[in-house]
Amino acid sequence: MEKNSLSPAFNQGLRQIVFEKLREAIVDGSIRPGSKLSEIELAEQMAVSRTPVREAIRQLAQTGLVTLTPRRGAFVTLPSMKDAADLYELRTELEILAVENLCAQPPEEELLKFKKIFEEMTDATPAETYVSEDRAFHLMLYQACTNHFLALMLNNISDLINLCRPFSVERSPITQFTWGHLAIIDAILSGDRPKAREETRAHITTSKDSLLEFLKNHRAEISREYNYGE
Repeated sequence: MEKNSLSPAFNQGLRQIVFEKLREAIVDGSIRPGSKLSEIELAEQMAVSRTPVREAIRQLAQTGLVTLTPRRGAFVTLPSMKDAADLYELRTELEILAVENLCAQPPEEELLKFKKIFEEMTDATPAETYVSEDRAFHLMLYQACTNHFLALMLNNISDLINLCRPFSVERSPITQFTWGHLAIIDAILSGDRPKAREETRAHITTSKDSLLEFLKNHRAEISREYNYGE
């Protein structure tokens, strides 16, 4: 009998639901990088069998959010310093292209909404609140970009960026990042491409430097805490 690659997959709907729930828990920081993923515990928490959990973990490994280690198990990926630097180098160049694109037709209503949000933040703002708005702001930039291929590339790496995002603000004042957002917003609203390019590069460099400093000082500690497998 001829094999049909488009034939229905059993439990595909449930597998996808489990995948999306796990993906969101990882990218929003509910499950921290370095954490070991237990099929039994996750299946119990989501009231499903281990099969869709196992399949979802394998799917997450294909995205880079999960690392599978022989005889050790599955772990939420804890980026190495090199991987983090490479990711942020790529992010910088892609986001610069995106803000340049937006300067031609700024999404004014969305930009003004985020401008108000970031203007009201202080160094006393909880890091979780900032990270959530930071994530939403950059997602808005990706979605507003009229170069659909560029938007697709940014969306493809957004989960890995979100994985790193909480670490990038661990040791720095919140306003150090909100000022960068405000400068980017003002440059896009004024249609100033060189300024938008300059401020975007500076903002992501600040985030990258903070992230690398955190990984340099704490990655080994996190690896030991979770018995991270590499």
